[in-house]
Amino acid sequence: MTELGTFLKQKREESGLTLDQIQQTTKIQKRYIIAIEEGDYKNLPGSFYARAFIKTYAESLGLDVDELYETYAKDLPVIEAQPSVQLSRKKTYSKASESTSRVSRWVPKVLLVLTVFLLITAIYFAVRSIDFGGQDASPAEPPSSGVTVDQNEDVPADEPVEEEPTEEEPTEEEPPAESGPIAVKESNGADITYELATNEKLSTEIYVKESPASYVGVRDTSLEGAFLAPEYPNQSKQNPIVIEDAETDTLRIRIGLIAGVEKIVVNGRELELQESPVTQNIFVKRVDAE
Repeated sequence: MTELGTFLKQKREESGLTLDQIQQTTKIQKRYIIAIEEGDYKNLPGSFYARAFIKTYAESLGLDVDELYETYAKDLPVIEAQPSVQLSRKKTYSKASESTSRVSRWVPKVLLVLTVFLLITAIYFAVRSIDFGGQDASPAEPPSSGVTVDQNEDVPADEPVEEEPTEEEPTEEEPPAESGPIAVKESNGADITYELATNEKLSTEIYVKESPASYVGVRDTSLEGAFLAPEYPNQSKQNPIVIEDAETDTLRIRIGLIAGVEKIVVNGRELELQESPVTQNIFVKRVDAE
């Protein structure tokens, strides 16, 4: 058993999560989770998948993956280099020669068809230009219909047609866009960005569930910013987590397990939460309202 596997198992048990719950949350088979905790990487489907499974497992526990990789680098499986396959010079030349030969066989046929087409076209226009007996090209006068028109007869002018006034249909007033939920502005992996047009300071309420347990941390702008709420809030004593009039234009809310959050409200408007990925870095940016 490796130190990394022991650490992950300890964090899972501290969170009160079973192997079945981790399997349901991460979609990783339970036998692979056990292999990670026991450091038995040979039972995993390759070193690449082993590192991917460890990353997903750690995120489901609300852990910082970069810090985890740095601390337990010696316990991580090494990704094996894949051999590159290159065609030999002989095979490459053979394929190029075959392609060139195929094109050269079609060139004479195309030139022959093009020559015949041009010859037929020239004969056609030469025949049309010959004068067959000097036929009169002036158009014949159309036969008379037998109807005469009196030029002195008064022709009644067209009477103007009165147009009926059209009634304008009343337009329904659309509700202001600011009253609805806040949609996602940009999504990049675990980073989810929202924008809120307001001239007020940012205030938020984070409603967490009793189960499953979830890591919640709120900072201003980035990982290096100051904490605006406890990093590991006691859910029974602080629910919802409330932050009022934050002195920042961007809130960073890190959720270890998104399934453990009921809803997030910013300045009275609820965020449209994304179901995946499991761990999310939610950025709420304040944009000046026009």
